[in-house]
Amino acid sequence: MKKLLSSGAALGLLALSALGIPQTFQQTQFLNTAGVSFEEFAADPAAWADSAALKGHWEANGDTLTLSESAAVFGITADQVTAQKHDGHVQSFRVVFRTKDKHAGGKPVDLSAQLKANIQAFTGESGIDHYAGYTTFKYKSVTITLRFVSSHEVVAEFTRA
Repeated sequence: MKKLLSSGAALGLLALSALGIPQTFQQTQFLNTAGVSFEEFAADPAAWADSAALKGHWEANGDTLTLSESAAVFGITADQVTAQKHDGHVQSFRVVFRTKDKHAGGKPVDLSAQLKANIQAFTGESGIDHYAGYTTFKYKSVTITLRFVSSHEVVAEFTRA
């Protein structure tokens, strides 16, 4: 009986300690609206057809469409997502990320390294580094170009392969 009580108490403490684990995952509005992650959506050939059929909520400003809801792209919340269209068809998707968080030591998070690792995991390839400061990845029918604009801003652009 003592074994049973001590086992129950140990399991209870284990369950309570699980409540202290930070829940850093969340579904963003785009994922809720579209039912798919943004990167999977942008890699789908249907996303490149008629821009009127885009998943999610977009605001038009000429040939530029801006996603009006939040989206996590490659596991990181994007600061801005736009689509460039021509003749009613999407030509590219552009995702802007900006550093907001800092490590405990006060140094900024290395956003470019984090994004590059996440894209490598998503595409299954290491990408091609270019001397001009960008890396390209091929995935399904798209090319993903990761540009390192500054130490605080990184842009991922999806174009047809």
